[in-house]
Amino acid sequence: MNLVLAGPAKSTKNAAVHKMVFLSCLLSAGLLILSFPRIEWALLAWVSLVPLFHVLDGQAPWRAFRRAYLCGFLFFFGTLGWFVYVTYPGAILLITFLSLYFAVFGVMFVYFQKLPITPRIFVLASSWVALEYIRAHLFSGFGWVMLGHSQYQNLLFIQMADITGVYGVSFVVILVNLLFFETLRAILKKDDRARRSLFSAQIAVIAILLGVLIYGLLIASQKKQYRAVNIGVVQPNIPLEVNWDQERKPWIVNQALQLTEQLGASKLDLIVWPETSLPGIISDAPLLVKKIQLTALRLRVPILIGSVAHENGHYYNSAFLIGADGQIQGRYDKIHLVPFGEYLPLRPILGWINNFVELDDFTSGQTYKIFSAAGGKKKFGVLICFEDTLGYLRRNFTQEGAEFFVNMTNDAWFKDTKAPFLQLQAAVFGCVENRRALVRAANTGVSAWVDTYGRILHFVHDGHGKKTFIAASSWGRLPLGQGKTFYTKYGDAFTYLCFLCILVAVGVRRMFH
Repeated sequence: MNLVLAGPAKSTKNAAVHKMVFLSCLLSAGLLILSFPRIEWALLAWVSLVPLFHVLDGQAPWRAFRRAYLCGFLFFFGTLGWFVYVTYPGAILLITFLSLYFAVFGVMFVYFQKLPITPRIFVLASSWVALEYIRAHLFSGFGWVMLGHSQYQNLLFIQMADITGVYGVSFVVILVNLLFFETLRAILKKDDRARRSLFSAQIAVIAILLGVLIYGLLIASQKKQYRAVNIGVVQPNIPLEVNWDQERKPWIVNQALQLTEQLGASKLDLIVWPETSLPGIISDAPLLVKKIQLTALRLRVPILIGSVAHENGHYYNSAFLIGADGQIQGRYDKIHLVPFGEYLPLRPILGWINNFVELDDFTSGQTYKIFSAAGGKKKFGVLICFEDTLGYLRRNFTQEGAEFFVNMTNDAWFKDTKAPFLQLQAAVFGCVENRRALVRAANTGVSAWVDTYGRILHFVHDGHGKKTFIAASSWGRLPLGQGKTFYTKYGDAFTYLCFLCILVAVGVRRMFH
């Protein structure tokens, strides 16, 4: 009788465990998703991973890998699902690949579980940061939806990014998650020894939180005198299917010119159009270029436009500055291309994707071009498309002398989704890291002005406050950055310390286990 019942009983128990695991992973992923645009309940990020930690606790590495992978897949599907509008196969590959980072963290979670509580939570926080760093750099990198990005509106808390970059913010958020988990674990298991061990961890984490907030308060309360720059932005809202219609090219440029004229009465140092605002190859449209040049000359304001450059058989996604004298003063070629959007990575292996969607390859630029406005007195670097989310590019432009950043992008690819808000969220950290303000000109939005503290000062919007898929123009005033921050000088030194912490912990674990 017992033998007969053992099978069904065990099956029922396994089903209950699987259901609990799925719901826990779904809860963690859901809380994380809600902390990102467009909901942006940022406080949820501080406890979002506790359910995941619960189902990882005490598991074998292979089981922790699977459970964390499930959580990662649900999270990336919920935040990056809009990538299907670019390419379905690319979206599946991207989400499937990114989920591996959660899975690896799951293995590290159980690997370091035998360490004492205080060093364990710091090593695991370092592990999370190390994986985010690898994700942002490996195979061209994808640095969106970092845990720290969820806090982009927490002004005092993100000021630490001028030392640690966004990774320091991620570190503290995951540290708090781990402390919550360890505290709840000790309470539920009625483990008095663990409760006593928790005291030092709680003191350390509270001290870090207070230090971060005090630093933020000191930085944000500074009253510095900055020179300023007045920048106009044109958001033409051109549908993607129209943007590549060669017969509609004159209409597209005239739309941008009309919005530019609305800015003419303002005392501007620069007017920015979005990425590929002059569709196609710029050399194929001399009459349209002439119209833009005449407008810049008449308004006596430089106009930055986006178009494609064709040179020596290569195609470049480029920005062209037409000066107040009506002449083209320079060109910047996009350095960091979008995988699956502007080039097909690992083409010999992934070439089969072209059977479903045609992907031609652009060529990467090689030069950090610094442009000038206001008679050469105000210098800026251009970041095209998602380049404004990349820390190394923002640092390099700052080191080359940029006093502010200009981002020109075309998010029409992603329809009216959360994508442009995620990009803005990541871009805010570049302003804090380098103390350089940013203006974004997006074809369909979000177009915005962000100051050196990461404050979003102003959006392009319509009368109802809608920021995306509206045609409008506006202008704003930004401070010019001064000096170089710790992060600008030394980059991701904090992250390298996290890698070192992991190596030391691995050595200690091997020594005592």
